[in-house]
Parts: sequence; structure tokens; C-alpha cells
Amino acid sequence: MRYRLGGDGSDGTIDCIHLVYAVLAELDIPTPELLQRWYDYPRMEIARALLKWGKRVDQPTYDGDVSLLKGEQVIFGVQWLGGMMVVSQKSARVLWCPTSAVERLHTFRHYSRLSVT
Repeated sequence: MRYRLGGDGSDGTIDCIHLVYAVLAELDIPTPELLQRWYDYPRMEIARALLKWGKRVDQPTYDGDVSLLKGEQVIFGVQWLGGMMVVSQKSARVLWCPTSAVERLHTFRHYSRLSVT
């Protein structure tokens, strides 16, 4: 899919927040409340909100682990099939890449998935 800020997938475009929500829905993992203000929030405020949804973990290991990525803007990624689904800033498209290729700031795992560890 192509990237568009605010894209929810319904018109063939998606942004990083909606990408994460789509993957979580596919995995039947409950999603955190989608807050419109996340588009303007600093990373630390988003991290605090995600702590209500899940626990911070050191590494994304399981499909559905959500990461806040390094970058000038707030960027979300989600673990999927042994790698990370992200929106590429360069190509403006959704990509799958090895987890090791993504610079993460924080990773969260939904509380229902903690027993998997």
C-alpha cells in the first residue's frame, strides 16, 4: 500500500498507525484506543498511552509487538512474520524488513500476549 498521513486503508493508502491497527486486527490482538492527538503527541506521551495497552519489552519477538521507531516524526512499526512492517519514509510505501534493520526506541507487547514469553 502507499503511504498517506491519515490513510486507513480504505482507499488504498495507509499511515503507520493504521498499519499497526490492521496487523493487530489480523492477529485478533485488542488495539489501544486510537487517539487522533497521537498525530501531534511527543513520543513519550504516546509511550505512556501504550503502557495502558501493553508492557514494554526489550525486543519485538512475537507477531503483534508494537514499536515506536527512531525518526524525526513519530513512526510506528509492528512485528509480523519474523520482521517489521513499517512505512518507508523514502518510498512512501508499506514495507516488510528484518527487525534488525529497524531502529527502535520502545517496543510494547499486549498484556494478553505476555504469557507467550
